[in-house]
Formats: sequence, structure tokens, C-alpha cells
Amino acid sequence: MFFIIISLLIIIHILIGVYDFSFYRIPNLFLGVLVVLYAFFAPIYLDSHAILSALLVFAVTMAVGYCLYALKVIGAGDAKYIAVTSLWFGVHGIVPLLFLISLAGGILAVLYLVFKDHIGHLSDRIWLKIQKTEENYPKLQNVWIGSGTGPEKGKRENIGSRMVPYGIAIAAGSIIMLIISPITHL
Repeated sequence: MFFIIISLLIIIHILIGVYDFSFYRIPNLFLGVLVVLYAFFAPIYLDSHAILSALLVFAVTMAVGYCLYALKVIGAGDAKYIAVTSLWFGVHGIVPLLFLISLAGGILAVLYLVFKDHIGHLSDRIWLKIQKTEENYPKLQNVWIGSGTGPEKGKRENIGSRMVPYGIAIAAGSIIMLIISPITHL
């Protein structure tokens, strides 16, 4: 069962990274799935102290993320994503998680500087493939429920050439944490 949970979490993080790479937005549906999975599995694997401390870490991370969003340092999706991910790793995993996210973000920023044109073209191609898939399977558009509107509606004007989708770094840091130190010491 534990392997299935970790595998499912890794798949969700990969999907979030792909969507952020191609749309520069993180669908709230994926974040909601992470919260629901936590609500389902935490009582099974964690004691009440670990759950309460993880909720405190989540609240603090969400508050800090909101402040950073208000200052236009990070996007709203990134703030929510870090908070939801911190919930899974709790008080013992938040510092390593933030370190790995920062490290992945630094590497990502360098890659975007060096390969800016190539990465932009790859992002465009993936975006088009997802758009066509959503046209062929309209139910897939439900992934955007509750996420407002943006480039998922056939436009990419809001994506600047200097933008770096840090949801990729959050996904990478989360996946590395899942591999090296699974969920709050389950």
C-alpha cells in the first residue's frame, strides 16, 4: 500500500510539473487531490501529533506563500503548491524540502537562461498537445475547474520570455523527498 501511495504522489507531482511547464499555471484540481489523499492516508499512517504539526507547517507555509504572492515574488499556484507539499512532509521534512526546491529552482533558472529558445519551443509543443488532447477528450478540461482562466483556453499572451515555471522545481524537490525520505517518516 505504501508503494502505491508514493507512486501516486510522484505521478501527481509529475503532472503538476508538466502542466506548469506548458501552461505556466498549476491546476487547483491536482492540489486538491494531494490534500484529499493526505486527509485519507494521514490518519492511517501518522499519529495525531504528526498530523497537527503538519497542519501547522501547512498554515505557516501558506501564510508566508500568500505574503510572497502579494509582493509578486511567487505565483499564487506556487504558494499553494509549496503549502500543500509541506503538509505531506511536516515539521521534520520542511527544511530539506525547501532546500531541494531551492536547489532545483536554481538549476531550472540556469537551464532557462542557457536554453531559453529551446525550452520555449518545447513548452509550446507540449501545450499544443495538451490542448489537442483536451479538444478530443473534453472531460480532461475539468482539470482546470476552480483555477480561473488563462492559457488553457487557447491563448498564451500572459507567458513572458523571462518567466520560469517554479512549479517544476517544487515538483522535482517533492519527488526527490518522496524518494529519499518518504512522507513524514511513515
